[in-house]
Amino acid sequence: MKTKGLLLMLLAGAATSGFTAHAEEVASGERITTPYMSLSVPAGAGWQVQRRSDTAIALARGEADNSFAVAALLSRMGPADSPEEYEALIEQAVAKDGDPANPDRYRLLEQSVKYSNERPYPCVRYTATSEDRAARGATVPLFLELHGLYCRHPADPSIGVTIMYSHRGVTRHPHLAEDAEAYLRDVVLTTP
Repeated sequence: MKTKGLLLMLLAGAATSGFTAHAEEVASGERITTPYMSLSVPAGAGWQVQRRSDTAIALARGEADNSFAVAALLSRMGPADSPEEYEALIEQAVAKDGDPANPDRYRLLEQSVKYSNERPYPCVRYTATSEDRAARGATVPLFLELHGLYCRHPADPSIGVTIMYSHRGVTRHPHLAEDAEAYLRDVVLTTP
């Protein structure tokens, strides 16, 4: 899967105040639709569009020491013939994530990769918490918490979809699991 560059940009960008220069602000609950997916802007004020195209939606809000980011991204996905192979495929993909310019930036604290039957197409549920030792704009290490789904797109099984909700902050976000779950359930994959 080749979401690494955009996902890293999204997660690294979410650690800075101001995000993308001249970013479009979007209201909570606003629906964003592409030919392949649709989602609602999560609860909370200040969400800004970081990227919007037919194959990617990325939003972020917050400040250097307390930020949130969400994304739904399409990419090519390799074959997997069973739930176990699909889990292994995702584990391999996320193991390659990191900051190539600073390989010691992230320290993984916990991670879970589990096949999920919650949708009518194959998905893997992913959660992780890492310590970000070099977040831009932060003066101390921050927690980076991720909740996501990696799914095969129902229109084409060679296309993978990364659906991610993240928080970066000095402390863990007490309602992250609930907020992420509401976002993940809301993303709809569509056929162009």
